[in-house]
Amino acid sequence: MAFRGKSIDKDYILIHDYSCCKCEENDLSAEAQHFCPQCEHYLCDRCVRMHRDYFKKHIVYGRGEIQKWVRFSIDRCEQHGKELEVHCDDHQELCCCLCVALNHRLCSSISHLPDLARGFLKTAKFRQIPEAMDEISRRLDELKNTRVKDQASVNDTYNNFMAQIKALRKEINKILDKLENDTVKHFESIIKDLKKDVKDDLENCDRMNDQLETMFDMLQQITDKHKETSTYISFKKCQTKLSEAYSLVQEIQKRPNVRIGFKLDKTVLPFLRKLKNLGNVRSMPKETYSMHVYKAQSSAKYNVKIKEDLNECHIVGICELPSEDFVIADCYNFRVKLLNVSYQVIDHCNLPACPRDLCHIAEQEIAVVVNADCKLHEVHFFTVSRGKLQAVRQFKTGHECFSIAHHQGQLYVGSDNALFLYAMNGQLKKSVYELISGVHTCAVSPDRERIYITNTSASKLMILDKHSQVLSALEHTNLVEPTGLCVSNSGHVFVCGSMFNSVLQVDMEGRQKLTTVVSGEASGLYYPQSVWFSEQTGSLIVGNNEENSILVVKLC
Repeated sequence: MAFRGKSIDKDYILIHDYSCCKCEENDLSAEAQHFCPQCEHYLCDRCVRMHRDYFKKHIVYGRGEIQKWVRFSIDRCEQHGKELEVHCDDHQELCCCLCVALNHRLCSSISHLPDLARGFLKTAKFRQIPEAMDEISRRLDELKNTRVKDQASVNDTYNNFMAQIKALRKEINKILDKLENDTVKHFESIIKDLKKDVKDDLENCDRMNDQLETMFDMLQQITDKHKETSTYISFKKCQTKLSEAYSLVQEIQKRPNVRIGFKLDKTVLPFLRKLKNLGNVRSMPKETYSMHVYKAQSSAKYNVKIKEDLNECHIVGICELPSEDFVIADCYNFRVKLLNVSYQVIDHCNLPACPRDLCHIAEQEIAVVVNADCKLHEVHFFTVSRGKLQAVRQFKTGHECFSIAHHQGQLYVGSDNALFLYAMNGQLKKSVYELISGVHTCAVSPDRERIYITNTSASKLMILDKHSQVLSALEHTNLVEPTGLCVSNSGHVFVCGSMFNSVLQVDMEGRQKLTTVVSGEASGLYYPQSVWFSEQTGSLIVGNNEENSILVVKLC
C-alpha cells in the first residue's frame, strides 16, 4: 500500500479518487496530489519532483486547486480521475473502471465507449450540437439581459419605496410636531391667563394697602390738630376705603383656587404599537401589473385657482411626491403650485415663462420645462420642504422645451419635433428621436426599455426602444390629438385623447388599448392636457384645458 508518499505494487488493490499516471505505467499505485494540464498527467509527490525537473515552465495544480483538474481532461472521470471507458445505459452515465466497480456492478446494460462512438461523427445528433449550443447560448444571453434589467428595476423599486417610507416618516413627524405645538400653545395660553389674574390681584392688593395706609396717616394728623369737622370727613373716607378693601378681599376669595391639570392623550400609542410596518410590501409577477385593467369608480373636482391668478388655469403637468403631495404646472398663470393630500393649493412659485410640463426627480425634487417662443427655453428644478416650494437651480437649452421625463439621473426633454437626452447638470448627451412635428409629452418605462411619445399631429402614441427604434405606433378613435401621458412605477400607461375628451389605459408595449377609463364632458373632462396615476391612492388626476379645477377619478 501507499505509505508516507511511497508507492506499492498494483497487485494490492487500492482505490484513489485520482491515481498517479506515472506510477500506473510501472504497475504501481499512488494517490495523485498534483495535476499538469499540459501533459494531462496526475502525479504523486515523488513523480511531480521529476516532472518539474524536466518541464520547468509547466503549471502544476495541487490539491488546493482540485476544481481545475477535471476541466483539462475531458476523457477523465470527474470523480476518480481515471480514463472513461464505458457507458451505463441504465443510468445514462459515463463511467471509469472504478465507477463500475463501486456503483454500477448490478446494472443490466453497460456499453463500451469505442463501440458507441463508432460512426457517431456522421449522425444527425452530433451535427445538431453546434446549433443547439448557439440556441441555448442565445437564450442564456437573453435571460441574463432580462435579469440585469430586473436588477435595475429592483434597485429603482427599492429607492422609490425608501423615498416613500422616508416621506411618510417626515409627514408623521410633521403631524406630531403640529400636535405638540398646538398643545404647547394652548397650555401657554392658559398659563398666561392665570398669570395675568394672579398679577392683577397682587397689584390690586398692593394698591389698596397703599391707599389705606395713606388714608390712616391723614386721619391721625387731622385728629392730632383737634379739628372735628375735618376729622369726621377723614373718618368717613376711611370707612369708604375700608369698605372697598373688604369688597376686594371678598371678590378675590370667592374666585376658585385654580390648579392646572394635564392628561396625556395616549389613544394614539396602542394604534402605533399594533402597526407592524409603515406599509405592505408584496412581490408580484410582472404580468400582474401589465394585465391589470382599471375602471372609474367615482370622481370629484378640486379648485386649484388662487387669488394671484389673472387667467384661467391651464394644467399641463402633474406629478406626485412620496409625501402624497402633488405639484401641478399652470401654463397660463406662469407658475407651479403645490397641493396637499386634499388637493388644496398650499404654496406656489412663479416662473419666467409658460411651464409646459414637469416630472418627479427623486424624493421631494421636481423639474419643470418653461418655454417662451424663441426667447427662453429652460429647465427649472424645485424642492418641497415643510409644505413650501423652493427653486434650487436651472439650466438653458438650445431648443424649445415642451415635455420632460426623468429616469435614473437622466432627463428626456422634448421640443416640438425631437426628443433629447440631458444629464442632470444640463449637459446635452444626445438626440434620442426626431420627427417632423407633434411631440407633446414623453415618458419612460420603469425599466427604461420603452420611451413613450404622444404625437398630436399624427394622433399616435409612439413607443421607442432604448435604442430609439420605433416599436409601435398606437392609433385609436378615442386617441385623436393625444396630449397628457403617464407611466406609473408599475408600468401602467395612461394617455389623454383631447379631441374626444377621454383618458385611455393602454398595454405596456403600446400595441393596444386596454380600456377607456373615463370619457366625455359629463364625466368632467374638457380637452384634457395632463394626467397622473397615483398608485398610493388608486386615483387618476387629470388637468383640463382652461379650467380652474382638476378632476380626481377614483379607480378600482
